Amino acid sequence: MNLEKQIKTVVDAIDELKGEDIVTLNVMAQSVDMEAIIIATGRSVQHVRGIVNNIKIEAKKLNMTPLGIEGEEFGEWALIDLGEVVAHIMIDKTRDFYKLEKLWSIEDDEN
Repeated sequence: MNLEKQIKTVVDAIDELKGEDIVTLNVMAQSVDMEAIIIATGRSVQHVRGIVNNIKIEAKKLNMTPLGIEGEEFGEWALIDLGEVVAHIMIDKTRDFYKLEKLWSIEDDEN
């Protein structure tokens, strides 16, 4: 399955459960293990768990098997690794603290 289809599946699964502030980052240049990171915010621990569960359901429909799921039991930050695509679903305060978008962005430090 192509990367765009995988990304769309995950983004649609997040959007279906009203995940907020969905960001997709192309990390091909920074990582050999994955090609895209999707970051989204859940309104509560239960909401994060629900979003992760919906990603699992929608991924399974397309024979996308998670390689790993971390943090689902706690719900403040859950990660679902689908191989080329990794989704991070977090509550707002956790997302604000870790700032993954900034961590994975490419900055030109030479100027």
